[in-house]
Amino acid sequence: MTLSVLSGGRHSTDRRFSRLLKSTVTTFAEYLQMAPVTCLIAAAALLLQSLPDLQPAAELRFTELAASDLWRLVTCHLLHWSWDHFTWDVAVLLAAGTFCETRWPRRFLAVLATASVLIPAAVMISAPQLQSYRGLSGLDSALFALAAGSMLIEESRNGRRHSAVVAAVVVATQFLKIAAESAAGHTLFVQNAPFIPVPLAHLCGAVIGSLLSLAELQGPSALPDRKG
Repeated sequence: MTLSVLSGGRHSTDRRFSRLLKSTVTTFAEYLQMAPVTCLIAAAALLLQSLPDLQPAAELRFTELAASDLWRLVTCHLLHWSWDHFTWDVAVLLAAGTFCETRWPRRFLAVLATASVLIPAAVMISAPQLQSYRGLSGLDSALFALAAGSMLIEESRNGRRHSAVVAAVVVATQFLKIAAESAAGHTLFVQNAPFIPVPLAHLCGAVIGSLLSLAELQGPSALPDRKG
């Protein structure tokens, strides 16, 4: 009897684990289908952070940039200076990227394409003494601004004033955060950062995201999306 009870309990645990595993796989598959670009970027950043030997192939060094290496303007976003830096950047990417990719996929891709090139280029021109640039935080800022700006316009257009006010506060808060980081000379979230913060990258991303969110004002023909 005791063996039978133990066996039954083990089988019950195995079934629960099997259901949990199946549910997890299904949820992940649905998420991957819902936001494939966001997942791909996060996975690539994780791979490069886990395998430091691969990082030189993606690194952008201002003094060594040649015409044949312009693709490094894009790949440099996938590199991070520490696991703390990586964790904060990817967490924001997954949140803001998923929100934008599922709601405004065309604007999401437009922001990524524009910000990926313009942010490191702006840093390289304005602060060449830094020698290199790494991190997703600039793209995070662009996607966050796209989400907040688009929501502000949509909520205002649909007459939802309270939601529009909240979105406006979020927009203002992002720029206040960037101003605070510029004044303080360090990031507000990544602690003991082994790199020099570049608020210009966050500002550039926020401006790009905000400007492209204005596509909502142009109606459905400007940057049509599946949803929104």
